[in-house]
Amino acid sequence: MTLVLRLLLVIALLGGGYHLWGEYREHRAMRALISPNGFLPVPMPPNAAPGTVLVFAPINCTREAAQRARALAQELTQLGIPNVQTSSYAAASFEPTPEALASHQRLHKVMTGEIPIALVNGMGKANPSVADVAAEYARTR
Repeated sequence: MTLVLRLLLVIALLGGGYHLWGEYREHRAMRALISPNGFLPVPMPPNAAPGTVLVFAPINCTREAAQRARALAQELTQLGIPNVQTSSYAAASFEPTPEALASHQRLHKVMTGEIPIALVNGMGKANPSVADVAAEYARTR
């Protein structure tokens, strides 16, 4: 009986180590893609105007999150950075290549972060500062 328990323990530890290693490897790969301003490369919605910052805040978000989104959009407008506030992301179908899947995983990571979400010329970040968005906009123009 103790041999079986030990064997199960070893198998569980190996499985857990393998799982953690996969997460670590994925995390390192994602960190390598982060821009100097903290943005990740993400697919833009097909109807997004080039050179326009998209500021996302879902309709059912908290009042504080909606206020942050409005403030971000207003400050970007004051800086002369074109932006659009929206509550939805219209995704297009895509070929499920490894690169496309990785890109959509990054989009999922960004879009499930703290509101507001900003997408800037193919780069995305959750709850960015105005300075971060302005710097990323200038970097990706």
